[in-house]
Amino acid sequence: MPLAPALRPGDTAYVVGHFNREHRVLNRGARSFVSIAASLGLFLFTATSLLAADGRFSPDNLLLSALMVPLVLCLYLGVLHYNDMVFLKNRVNRARANIDTILQQRHDLWPMLENTVKAAMAHEKQLMTHIASLRAEPPASMESAANVERTLAREQAATQVLKARIEDYPEMKNHEVVGRFMAIMADTESYLALLRNSYTDSAMIYNTRIQTLPDLLLAWLFRFRPVSQFSKDGS
Repeated sequence: MPLAPALRPGDTAYVVGHFNREHRVLNRGARSFVSIAASLGLFLFTATSLLAADGRFSPDNLLLSALMVPLVLCLYLGVLHYNDMVFLKNRVNRARANIDTILQQRHDLWPMLENTVKAAMAHEKQLMTHIASLRAEPPASMESAANVERTLAREQAATQVLKARIEDYPEMKNHEVVGRFMAIMADTESYLALLRNSYTDSAMIYNTRIQTLPDLLLAWLFRFRPVSQFSKDGS
């Protein structure tokens, strides 16, 4: 019996096979449809047997048994589509929550930065106005993508002003708080770009699904609402 190499803690296991992921998904889907077809056939046989059990299988009973399969199939497909829409909505909410977390983290930096630069750079009115405004307002929320874009644009403007002014203050350039602020803003900027792309893709798929048939009917029935999206040229 061949032995597989042992995995150490922290190692990642990979499954190596002859078929790629798409092929495996298609095979699984095909098996699922075969199972559904077999289940519907069994359901039709059972329903027909029950209706004919009394020995008086009337034309009405025949029509009823013939209608059972498409009705059950429609119900089954409705459940599948509904579950898929719930999954897409939850994916949008998860992407939104990730962005909200980063926005809150960035918002918490402004009070700390204001206290640090106030003494040394109090005469920099434009910079202090930017920082005070960003500190005072509530953190942006993904309830409105347009509001997030405005807040990010203001943060970028304030950060650029800070970078330009800080060159004239050597003691601030090496300050721990300022260095930490710059590092976090730079790191979260890249992370936010990835999260924005993830949210945009999820929102576009979700919005498209709830606006096309047959999901449009379920969206109207169960009150699925479109979500806001970032503009293509948003910052």
